[in-house]
Amino acid sequence: MPENNKPVYRLRYGNVVASVWANSTMEGYFFDSTFTRLYKHGELWRESTSFDDRDLPNLAKAAADVHTWIHQQKANAVTVSGDEAA
Repeated sequence: MPENNKPVYRLRYGNVVASVWANSTMEGYFFDSTFTRLYKHGELWRESTSFDDRDLPNLAKAAADVHTWIHQQKANAVTVSGDEAA
């Protein structure tokens, strides 16, 4: 992702952070997601993309909630005019 690009949605469960990125194409938007684990190394906070067994419940919840959010965004983007069949 470009450094100046910001996620359109972000959530955190414990030390697991999920970010959603919107990408615009000729066909419309699509979404990518990234998952990171925060940890402290000395006095500094760092990120990792590997998870241990204790992180998996938070990772699973984050993935499920990101999936729901993306599908809600797609559903909100769909419009049907009055003359189209629903």
